Amino acid sequence: MKHPRKRLWRTASRIYHCLVSEEPSSLYEMPFQTWWYCDRLLRKRQQAQRRGWDSAALKLERQLKTGVTQLIQELTTLHGELSSDTSPQQISSVRELYAELRSLEEEFGELQLDLRAQTISVSTEPIKLEGVYLGPFEIRLNYANLKMDNGSPYRVFATDPHPAFTNDCVTHPHIQSDVVCEGDGRQVIRRSLEQGRLFDFFTMVASLLQTYNRDSPYVALSDWDSVECTECADVIAANQQTRCDNCEITLCTGCTKDCSDCDCPFCHECLSYCDGCHGHCCSSCLQQCIQCHADCCQRC
Repeated sequence: MKHPRKRLWRTASRIYHCLVSEEPSSLYEMPFQTWWYCDRLLRKRQQAQRRGWDSAALKLERQLKTGVTQLIQELTTLHGELSSDTSPQQISSVRELYAELRSLEEEFGELQLDLRAQTISVSTEPIKLEGVYLGPFEIRLNYANLKMDNGSPYRVFATDPHPAFTNDCVTHPHIQSDVVCEGDGRQVIRRSLEQGRLFDFFTMVASLLQTYNRDSPYVALSDWDSVECTECADVIAANQQTRCDNCEITLCTGCTKDCSDCDCPFCHECLSYCDGCHGHCCSSCLQQCIQCHADCCQRC
């Protein structure tokens, strides 16, 4: 359903007021938050290694690699901003902003306007990348603060979430906690917001959601349905996982031991040993010898 002209004009007028009332943004921003995030992960990993928490250290190392990749991207973007033309740009007029809102309605079919919260939202079609269904997303812009100096003024929410199995905060290979990793597109997105080019902004973000950069995902699509081995914390494909026949924890091939009698898979804690042949054996297959009271497998 299309919005009445009066509501669109009111929204356009408010956006224009926000644009002209904001002080010029400091064009450059160091990625301190990502730096501190990586530094915290590094110290946690070192602490886990000192205490012998190998599983926790391996998990933190994977998170650290992702964080460092994001830090490199943000520094590369900053370098591009420093090298670009920084001359002031013209701000869209109220009439132009009204036309932008009308164009968004035509492009996305539905435009959500919240005058009280000062937000504009559009929804994408369901997204599927390399055979992995991610679902539709809502792109929500808070136009009260269109500068990107104090964090991103927009969020992207999965409306039918299918997050990565190993991290439910990652709903898209390039979205974590509803924040998009814009990569090389950050500067262009920033310019569109500063100038009030709403149509360009929303279509660029929607286009980002349709792409996949194999060099810098939070979770790779190939690992989307992967799970963690409970014992070693290694990531394994969902179709390659094994479950302990007793406690039902998830195991990788290297951490799985089969009972020498029934051939069922078990974790290390749920397996016992035959006192006779010292083979791996589950408690159900062990029998106590009447004479010596030793726990023996059926073959002994």
